[in-house]
Amino acid sequence: MGLFGSRANIGLDLGSHTLKAVEVVSIGGGGYKVTRLGVAPTPAGAVADGVAAGAEALSAAIRSLLSTAGIRGSRVVTALGGEAVIVRELKLPQMPDAELEQAVAYEAERYLPYGVREVSRDFQVLGKAPEEGQIEILLVAARKEVVNRQLAALQMTGLSATILDVAPFSMLRAVGRRDGQGTVVYVDLGAESSDIIIMEADRLRLARNISTGGNAVTKAIAEAMSLEIPAAQALKEERAQLLLEGQQPSDTTITHLHEAILPVVNSIFTEVRRSLDYYQTRSRGQTITKVVLTGGTAKLRNLPAFLSEELGLPVEIANPFATFKAEAAVQKEYLNEIAPMMAVAVGLALRGE
Repeated sequence: MGLFGSRANIGLDLGSHTLKAVEVVSIGGGGYKVTRLGVAPTPAGAVADGVAAGAEALSAAIRSLLSTAGIRGSRVVTALGGEAVIVRELKLPQMPDAELEQAVAYEAERYLPYGVREVSRDFQVLGKAPEEGQIEILLVAARKEVVNRQLAALQMTGLSATILDVAPFSMLRAVGRRDGQGTVVYVDLGAESSDIIIMEADRLRLARNISTGGNAVTKAIAEAMSLEIPAAQALKEERAQLLLEGQQPSDTTITHLHEAILPVVNSIFTEVRRSLDYYQTRSRGQTITKVVLTGGTAKLRNLPAFLSEELGLPVEIANPFATFKAEAAVQKEYLNEIAPMMAVAVGLALRGE
C-alpha cells in the first residue's frame, strides 16, 4: 500500500540511524537481482520519527550514499515510518466501490487525530469481517506537511519519489512474501521505534508501532558503562549479547552489558506479548507459527534465542536477499551481513517493479 504511486526500482530507506539504498532488477520467472546497494550513517537529527527533519544535511548524505554505491537513477521509492504513519483497521458495511471512498473518508474523520484535509490517506479492503454483511478496511494516513517535508528533502537531492510507501508494509513485501501459510509475527526493530505486524496467511491482522528500538539499547549501554553514544554503539555491535538460561559469560563486561540491555529487551518482549495476546483474543486462539525479526537490532547476539525462550515460539532473523541473485561486484557475504537492516529498502525497490 502506498500513499501515491508510479514505477521505479531503487529503494531508499531513510532511517534515523542509517540510510539504506538498494537497486533491484527483475530477471524473469519471478526472480530478482541486486545490482547495487549502499549503507551510510544518518546525520544527527536529519531523520526523526520516521521522516526527514534536517533537509540539507539529509540531502547531502543521500547524494554521498548514492554516489558511493554507484546508483545513478533519479526515480526512487521511499517510505514514511514510525509515528509519522497512522494505521487503523475499520469495519464497514458491504457497499459498492463508488460509495466506499466516501465512507472511508467519513470514518477517517472519526479515527484520525488530524482533519481529513490535513492528511494524505490510502486504504485497502482486507476482506469480509466475521460479522455478517461487514468488511474490514485498513486505513493508512500521514499528515500532508510530513509528506511534503519528505519529498522536499529528496528534491534537494535531485531525486523524485515516484512512490511514497509505508515502511512496515515495505518490510512485509520483502520478507513476508515467502511464508505463505500460518500466522506469523513480524518485528521490525528500528533505531527510534519498532513495528509489530501479525499476518494470518496473506492477510494483515494487526499493525502497531512502539517507541522502543535500537537507540534505547545503545543509551542503556552508555549509561551503564559511562560511555559516549558513539562508543556505546561500537560496544553494542562488537560485544553486547543476551545471556541465555544457564549460559556463563566469558567475562564481567558481558555480564554488565547483559544487565544493561535486558530491561530494554524485556520492554520490547512485553509489547510483542501484548500484541500476541490481543490478536489471539480477537481470533479465538489462532495458533502463532513463528516470529520473524528484521532491522539492525535483530543482530543483537542471542536475541532470537532469548525471545524464543520467553515467547515459547520459533524466532528467526529474516534475510530479504535469500532468493536474490547478485551482480558480481556485490559480495554475497556482505549481503548476508547487512540483510536484516535492508528489509524495508528491498521492499521499497520491489514496490517499484
